[in-house]
Amino acid sequence: MAGQPPLEASLEIAAPPERVWAALSDLSAMRRRSPELVGTLMRGAPRVGRRAVHLNRRKAVVWPTSSRITRWKDPAHDGGHGALAFRVWPTDVEWSYELEPSAAGTLVTERRTAMPRPSLLVRVMARYAMGGADQHDVELLDGMHRTLAALRTDAQR
Repeated sequence: MAGQPPLEASLEIAAPPERVWAALSDLSAMRRRSPELVGTLMRGAPRVGRRAVHLNRRKAVVWPTSSRITRWKDPAHDGGHGALAFRVWPTDVEWSYELEPSAAGTLVTERRTAMPRPSLLVRVMARYAMGGADQHDVELLDGMHRTLAALRTDAQR
């Protein structure tokens, strides 16, 4: 397995970046938004360097991951530009959300970085538990769109 390409999805949200950030930075709500995330355990308030443990599920398969926050930028401090990112183990990819002011309110982009050479554990899980890495990427991209739609609902309340 040579690796997996980056994934990206974007959505315009009719709310100012500060309101979108308020919804996005509520990490406890992420389990409602993300199709695979069951829950997260993090001690203390989110900030760069903070670690978390997550439980994920796809059909009957349940697995843990851990992460470290790599970016935490409130848009109120940068003219409406905000960012949240975290590096995940065992895949060693970064998942991120970027907020940009737009005419409609806020453009939110969710990304997963490329996975150049997955570990043996990740390759075995992808092949036997996820229907193959390419198929799982299709599901992840769909999940990104669903996550952004749920974020829009929360931010526009």
